[in-house]
Amino acid sequence: MLDEHDLGKCRVLYNRLIKELIMTNHIYYGEYSLNHWIELILKKDIILPDYQRSFVWDEADIARLIKSLQDKQFIQPVTIALYSPERERTRNLIIDGQQRLTSILLAKLGYIPNKEKFSSEDQIADKDDNDEENAVDLQEQNRGPIKWTFKLLLSDDVSKNSINEIRDRISRDDKYIIFNNTCNKEFFEKTFIGFSYVVPDSTNRNEIQRYFAQLFRSINYFGKRLSPLESRRSLYYMNSSLQPYFDGEAEDGQYVLDNIKIKDRLQYSKIDFVRYLSILSQYVGKGKCLAEVMKKYSANRTRESYYADYVSYLVGLDQEDNKDKFDGFSMGALFPHSEWKHRFSILKDEVKRLKKHFNLDDKGAFTSWIDADYWLFGLIYEVVFENKTLKEDIQPLVDEITKKIREKRGLDENNIYLKNPNRLSNLRDRLNDSIITYQSYVQ
Repeated sequence: MLDEHDLGKCRVLYNRLIKELIMTNHIYYGEYSLNHWIELILKKDIILPDYQRSFVWDEADIARLIKSLQDKQFIQPVTIALYSPERERTRNLIIDGQQRLTSILLAKLGYIPNKEKFSSEDQIADKDDNDEENAVDLQEQNRGPIKWTFKLLLSDDVSKNSINEIRDRISRDDKYIIFNNTCNKEFFEKTFIGFSYVVPDSTNRNEIQRYFAQLFRSINYFGKRLSPLESRRSLYYMNSSLQPYFDGEAEDGQYVLDNIKIKDRLQYSKIDFVRYLSILSQYVGKGKCLAEVMKKYSANRTRESYYADYVSYLVGLDQEDNKDKFDGFSMGALFPHSEWKHRFSILKDEVKRLKKHFNLDDKGAFTSWIDADYWLFGLIYEVVFENKTLKEDIQPLVDEITKKIREKRGLDENNIYLKNPNRLSNLRDRLNDSIITYQSYVQ
């Protein structure tokens, strides 16, 4: 039995333990049904902090989330944090997951905001958008963020925030349009999304805000994004047999472009073989119509979506946008029995024949996309897509390609073409010129 002295020591240790527990950040984990998440929003038991960005998803994004949930795919958990400083109202803040939770609410309501009826969110200039074609892209895709969050759906009186009452209010408001979905009552009752619930170790307002700022930036800013190549390669696993096709590997496992690089904005990078495959595949699939090539993808920042969609199209996944762009291209019809493997080997040999004429720098790189595209578009098209080889005498071809590159580089005294070689009209121009040139020198 403990004596009074031992009991006193136990009380000290107990009090110290309690203090340490209180002063330690706690993180709890669990999951809620979709209905419960919606109820938390409607009752304002979870709220958006002022610094959260606006809702940026569109109808396709919402539909994609719903389908992922219906297919029992992994959905990233939501992060909620307790905000409970001294002498202030306790609140549960949505730190990460606004887009997911808002999408679930909108799917339940059957309405989404009409982007044309809300003012645009303020944006900073994008350094990549430097030609007039980009403005058309952004208008057509209608992907700009608007000044809207689910707060605009809720009444100050939470008793008036039932689904039926909100639906009745917005159904008479032309700022909202109908969202058709396949969700039934059971879907919202029996589908779950996980959460992490963060309880800070302090009641000091400044300390809590500092902690939340760090947490928010850790989730939304400092988190390392996958590189475009890493992101695309994650799609390859849907059909691993196509990995050598996308990576440009010949039958011996060697890169078909013989490790030639591209110097782009002072950086040396491996040439993106999917760039050439996707553009040429669309060119072929759309009946060799140049106007269809990368249509709606003139902005540089949209082109990675185009390349990723090409991979998705071939491995049988949904594309992000403009889902008919690769229609007409059939890999099975063009490359029966995986014929591309043999053609890749031929392409590698032809690249080695031409390489000494490419005018590469001392690091084995093209110094401009002008040079790369004039040499590669026609070559890849004729060998891989047309199953042809170069004639034995390649000097006339070399002379003509070299002349065309020299002409483009000296178009005018201001070198406008050189300043923006990847403008879509310029890219299409090189695609057409290169293919036409090679047609006279293959057999």
